[in-house]
Amino acid sequence: MNKYFTRENYGFLLGFIGVVIFSLTLPITRHLTQVDFTSLEIGFGRGFLAGLASVFILLFKGQFKPGNLPDKTDLRKLVITAIGVVFAFPIFTAIAMQTIPAGNGGIVLAAVPLSTAIFAGLLSEENPTTKFWGIAVIGFITVTVFRLLTNDLGIINIGFGDFALLVCVVIGGMGYAQGGILGKTMSGWKVICWALVISLPLVIPLTILNFDVTHLIQVANDSFVSILLFAFLCLFNNLIGFFFFYEGLGMGGVARVSQADLFRPFFTFFFSVVFLGETMTFLAIFFLFLIIGIVYLSKKA
Repeated sequence: MNKYFTRENYGFLLGFIGVVIFSLTLPITRHLTQVDFTSLEIGFGRGFLAGLASVFILLFKGQFKPGNLPDKTDLRKLVITAIGVVFAFPIFTAIAMQTIPAGNGGIVLAAVPLSTAIFAGLLSEENPTTKFWGIAVIGFITVTVFRLLTNDLGIINIGFGDFALLVCVVIGGMGYAQGGILGKTMSGWKVICWALVISLPLVIPLTILNFDVTHLIQVANDSFVSILLFAFLCLFNNLIGFFFFYEGLGMGGVARVSQADLFRPFFTFFFSVVFLGETMTFLAIFFLFLIIGIVYLSKKA
């Protein structure tokens, strides 16, 4: 086999595709919270629609038959995954996007790879090298410095939106890591589909309580584009993106492939410039190439 087409490199590529999809989360959420939807409508609605789609996918694949159901050990891991990626991440990103620009939010989420690597070490047998940890910490410091240099408010004026994203960093990293660990023994699409399905008994009533159907009909009449963006957010950022990401984590190693997530703030910044009219500076371009180098070194480590 060609040395460039190894299982690890293929896993890294799949993880990267997932990251590109995830990088649209904050720009789309920012748009929806500023125009049409509340944060709880977005947070619970994402899990609701993606969960229903997952039911049909699992039915089509015959996964509800005896012998294909998750065992008790996998079920416990799926609950941990769901806490991070079905509940915490969608809800707290939506809360954060009410108050801070998507570009700055993307920089805060650049700490997710380090959080994922830490939980990978805590929840599995993965034992990254000291060199890897050093590079991961450098990556975290780099994106933090970038955020401070591009945020006029400075560190002493960090607001509630930043703290909401920090919750995403910690609990989201836990969900990414646990899902990636499951991806070693279970296909990535199964991991996210089962995580979404086991969440439905809680997601459905919470969605009904927090979703205003009259408001949804009004939004559909006034801005059909917003409905399409909401559907994309639910089905791609909550479901299809994880097909790639969890499969990649399982194939290439959770700690290693998770470092591809360091690209997310820059893709988020790019989409924020294109779709929201936010400003991208030469400083951001400089840090982009710096982060590319760090991701490459972390992958080699």
